[in-house]
Amino acid sequence: MQGSKSNKVLLLGLDGATLPILRPAFAAGHMPVLNRLLSEGASGILASTVPPYTPPGWTSIFTGVNPGKHGVFGFTVGNVQRPGGLVRLSHVKSPAIWNVANAQGAAVGLFNIPLTFPPPPIEGFVISGMLTPEEKTWLPDDFTYPRSLRDRISQRFGHYEIDIEVDYKRDWRSTEIIDRLTNNLSLKRRVLNDVLQQYGSVPILFVVLEALDRLLHMHYKFLDPNCELFHDSAARPIREHAWAFLDHMDRVISDLENWAGPNGFIVTMSDHGFGPKDKMLNVDLALREWGLLRMSRRGSMISPTAARRIVRLAREKLPRALWERIRSYGGDVIDWSRTKAFMGPYSQQGIFLNIERREPFGIVTPSSVGETRAEIIERFQQLRDPDDGHAVLDHIHLREEVLQGPHAQHSPDLFPICRAYSYELTSGLHRPSLFEDWRHLPHGFHHMDGVFGIHGPGISAKTDLHANVYDITPTALYLAGLKLPPTDGRVLVECLPSKMLSDRPIITEKMDLPDAGLAAAGRPYSPDEEREIERSLRNLGYL
Repeated sequence: MQGSKSNKVLLLGLDGATLPILRPAFAAGHMPVLNRLLSEGASGILASTVPPYTPPGWTSIFTGVNPGKHGVFGFTVGNVQRPGGLVRLSHVKSPAIWNVANAQGAAVGLFNIPLTFPPPPIEGFVISGMLTPEEKTWLPDDFTYPRSLRDRISQRFGHYEIDIEVDYKRDWRSTEIIDRLTNNLSLKRRVLNDVLQQYGSVPILFVVLEALDRLLHMHYKFLDPNCELFHDSAARPIREHAWAFLDHMDRVISDLENWAGPNGFIVTMSDHGFGPKDKMLNVDLALREWGLLRMSRRGSMISPTAARRIVRLAREKLPRALWERIRSYGGDVIDWSRTKAFMGPYSQQGIFLNIERREPFGIVTPSSVGETRAEIIERFQQLRDPDDGHAVLDHIHLREEVLQGPHAQHSPDLFPICRAYSYELTSGLHRPSLFEDWRHLPHGFHHMDGVFGIHGPGISAKTDLHANVYDITPTALYLAGLKLPPTDGRVLVECLPSKMLSDRPIITEKMDLPDAGLAAAGRPYSPDEEREIERSLRNLGYL
C-alpha cells in the first residue's frame, strides 16, 4: 500500500441528496456539519447514471464503471418478455472498491450500502443495506459479515431494521414517516458506533444513509422553495419536522467525521439527486396509440378500470412466481407478433425494441432497428402535454450513448428524458390517458444532479465543480494511498492539492480481481424473501 496509513478515508453516502434541498436547509442553519464539509472542501454536482436510480447509481459508485460493464440497470432483471426477478449482489459483474482495497492489504468497512446482500466475505466488515430481505421482526442470519456481527447486534440492540416501511399513497399526508425515519436512524447510529468500537481500525469506511431518499419521495415539494407547494399551509409543520430530522442525520455525520479524525479524508456523494414529480407518462399506451404496440384480442376487450383492478389485486395477492408468469404471458395482453417496442421495467425508465433473437417474441429485424428507433424518437419529439401545449421530451438517449460494455445489450434501447425527470415513465397500458397529473401532491422523483464533496488535509475550498458517479471509487482509492484498476471514472485531481499529486503520482494498472458478486452467486433470494422485498419496493413506488 503506497502512501501514509494514517489517513483514513470515509465514503459518506447520502442517498438522494440534492442541492435544491440542502441549500435552503443550510441557509436556515440546519445540518451545520455537512454544510461545513461541503463548503470548506471541494464540492459540486455529481452526475448520476441514466436512469438515475438507486441500483445502477450505487453500483456505479462502488465499482467505478458504467452499468454496461457491471450489469445492473434497475431493481429487476430483464423485461416483461424475459423476467429475471430482483437484482442482487450476485448480478454485479465488475470488481468493487472492497475487492481492490483488499487485494492491496487494506481492510474495508461497509455499512448499509444498497445491493450488498448477501454480504461479500471481505477483510473488514459488512452490514448489508437496501434489498436485504426483512420483515418487521425478522432478518436473515447472513445480513452481516462476519456472521458473529449479527449476534453482537442482536444481543446489544435487539431487532435491527435495515429499511423502514413506506406507504407511498399515505405517508405524504403527515409527519409520521419522519418519526419512523428518525427512530430507524437512531438505531443505525447506535449500531454503527458500537461496530466501529470493534472494527474501527479499518482504513476505509463506506457508509450509506438512505433516509433522505425516503423523505424526498414523500415531501419533496414541501421542502424545495422553487415548488408551489412549498408555500402550502400543510408544508410548514412537515418542513420543520423534516429539518429536525436532517439535524439528527447531521449528528450521525459528526460521529463519522470523528471516526475519520483530523487527518482523514471524507468523500461525500449521493447516487442521484431529486426534483418534483409532476406527471406520469404512460409509455405503453403511447406506443399503442402510435401503432408500435398492439393488443391481443383478449387484452383489447378489458376496460381500463377492470384492468387496473385486476393488476392491483393480482400483484398484491398472488405468489410472485405466478404473478411473473401472468405478466410475461404476452398472448393475454400484448400481441407480440405485431409489437415493435414496449416499456421496460419501471425502475429502468426505458424502452425496449422487440428485436428478433434477442427477445423471445421478437419481430424487429436487425436491419430495421435504426428505422424503428428513429420513429420512436420522432414520435416523442412531437408529443405535447395537452395542459400547456408544450413539448414533453428534453432528450432521448440511445443505449450506446450512455452504456458501454458486455452487458449493455440487456438494458433498454432508448431512454427518454421528459422535462428534467419531472415526468416519470411507466407502462400504463390500460390507463385512460397518456398523462397522469401529480402536481397537487408533494412527491419527488429522482434527478440526474446529485452532490459530491471532498474534505481533508490540504483540500482547498472550491464549489460549483462537476463530477460523475464513476469518479468516486478511483478518487477514494487514491486518497487511501492505493493503486487503481482501470475504470470509467477518474481521480478528481482538480479537488486535490498539487503537492499530493506530485509527491504521490496516480498509479493505474490492470489487476486480477474477482467480480463483486462472485461470492454471492450461490445465495439467491428465496421466494418468500423476494416477495417481501417486492412488497417494500412497491410501497416506495419503485414497482
